[in-house]
Amino acid sequence: MATTSEAKAIDLLIVQGVSNDTERATIPFSLAQNAVQKHKKVVEVVLMFDGSNLAIPGNAEKIVAGKPFEGDLLKRIQLCIDLGVKVSVCKPCLMKRKLLDAKLIDQVKIVTGNDVLSKTWAASKVLTFT
Repeated sequence: MATTSEAKAIDLLIVQGVSNDTERATIPFSLAQNAVQKHKKVVEVVLMFDGSNLAIPGNAEKIVAGKPFEGDLLKRIQLCIDLGVKVSVCKPCLMKRKLLDAKLIDQVKIVTGNDVLSKTWAASKVLTFT
């Protein structure tokens, strides 16, 4: 479970709830990348609802939004992680989809509903994509 001090460090929390629309699945990670690279912000992306499917290897590779975005979504997720963006996935969302025991993309962490609430209250800004 996230501690309050850990959650307070978040400048921008992005809640991503979409996996079947290439644009809406990609833009949260594009924004996260820009927030870190250009604005030096601390960012976390939480995959919720259908977006939780993107935490499973093989799914994000299928998302290719086209121009102006480059490459598949897994490459963008990995770039974000490499830049320091925390990526987490909702445990109840995984459970609902019978994916709780599935392998996750490396460095994606499972969070509870209470974790998400704590992060939301502590974050300076919250964006949601549903």
